[in-house]
Amino acid sequence: MDKSTTGEEVDLYLRLSVDAEGADSIERQERDLRAWADREGLRVREVWSDAGRSGYRDVKRAGFESALAALANAEVRTLAVWKLDRLSRRGAGQIGVVLDDVERVGGRLVFLRDGLDTSSGNASRLPIVTMSEISRAESANTSLRVKSRKHTDRLAGQYLGGLPPYGYAVDDARHFVPLEPEFSSMREVVWRVLEGESLMTICRDFNERGVLTQRAKKHLAKRDRLPGPGCDCGTDEKPCKESLWRPSALSAALRSPGLAGLMPEKTTDEHGRWKAAVVAWRHPDTGETVSLMAPGREPIASEAEQARLLSVMDSRLRQYGRGSRPVRQPKSLLGGLLVCASCGRTAHTFGNSYRCRKWKADASDCAAPLSVSVEAVEEAVVRAWVGRLAQLHDEPESPLLAAVADRWLQKFDPAPLRERERLRSDLEDVKTRLASADDDHYVKATLDIERYARVSARLEEQRARLVLRLAELPQPEADLGALLDPELSLPAFTTASVPEQRDLLRLAIERVEVSRAPKRGTRFDPSSRMRVSWVGD
Repeated sequence: MDKSTTGEEVDLYLRLSVDAEGADSIERQERDLRAWADREGLRVREVWSDAGRSGYRDVKRAGFESALAALANAEVRTLAVWKLDRLSRRGAGQIGVVLDDVERVGGRLVFLRDGLDTSSGNASRLPIVTMSEISRAESANTSLRVKSRKHTDRLAGQYLGGLPPYGYAVDDARHFVPLEPEFSSMREVVWRVLEGESLMTICRDFNERGVLTQRAKKHLAKRDRLPGPGCDCGTDEKPCKESLWRPSALSAALRSPGLAGLMPEKTTDEHGRWKAAVVAWRHPDTGETVSLMAPGREPIASEAEQARLLSVMDSRLRQYGRGSRPVRQPKSLLGGLLVCASCGRTAHTFGNSYRCRKWKADASDCAAPLSVSVEAVEEAVVRAWVGRLAQLHDEPESPLLAAVADRWLQKFDPAPLRERERLRSDLEDVKTRLASADDDHYVKATLDIERYARVSARLEEQRARLVLRLAELPQPEADLGALLDPELSLPAFTTASVPEQRDLLRLAIERVEVSRAPKRGTRFDPSSRMRVSWVGD
């Protein structure tokens, strides 16, 4: 088909914001550009592509950068693009830089559908820059319309689109309705996690039982030629390896606001980059979360159930070692709390003993490696915990009491604290915007007096409303009566599960240091070998 294998080379650049079929699909762009190159006697050297990447937003486009680098480094003289808006929709700022680089190396840009070619007189900088600004304005208007529509849909409690969360389908009114058997499968996951099962155990069970994931359904749709998109894993296995249940994916589904049937929202960091976590959207007037469930339909988990679910999941994770990589909690009662007094490393259980991890597991040197009976040290720590909490009855001003109350609220009743923190964050945001408006008006003179008055009045109104809502919030209080009474706390502790016992210990204990026995076989003496570091000390 190529009649010009010995002719001058040309690179092609293809882009589409939404990678799908249509009049301007990636395939259509490449087909038209190859036909043009064939007619011009040019040989296609490289095809650069950015499928599913916006030309308007400030996102990384590997194909775009590589195509321009090849042109700027004189690896190829000509770069052909289907249309100018395929190369960029960011206006004269970006296109002007591109044109400067092309002119510097004597290169050539061709925009096929626009009839523009920088090597001919019909494509001076002016028409290219003008068209680029038109494309930028169109994208800006489209973005504004999309944001406005999404805001209206959110206020109306309508799903914005895309693949619904696992277990739900979307009805004609764009509300969630249960989709069986997926809905029941996720309900099963919720109660099994609340009962103490690990995500790995549940995933293995689901894989053995053949419970289908979203990807497995897509794979089977492709394999059996059923309607719907196919899995792109490139295998005929049933189900494919990529479609198995995995703890990471299951954890993300359980943490998503969609599990509770709530309106989701993606947020950005201080640099404008999208955060990985999705949060529940809140109504701007009421500050309440918005349900997407159809009238009369219940979600997979209520907000309260999901809060308990996340508490259980988070209790299994902690930060230790290098960096802040979350790892699964050990099964032992003092895992993560008990450390070797000699080297400071955590002690792990080996048989019926806690032993210095650095000496036993790392094969490293420890001057006085710890080894202590599990039963003896755990009993001593629990006695110390009960006794210290009982003393707090007579120490109302104790920093430990305040720290225990704070940890109790964060662990067992976090909603009031989260609401207060959210309002404080919103208040700080309003204050920052007020300061920015002051700077734009008084310092930079970019905001005239009339607009400044409107902006500042609106922000002051928001600030006053947030201050009032903060003042109206009841001060969270922890009811620690049962916790501080040994006759109540000790029986409750002994009947609790190990994860629950560990949570209770960590309300008051920061760490427990235990030293090596003076000689082999010596009975464990907590008064001489154990030192408890209390929270707030």
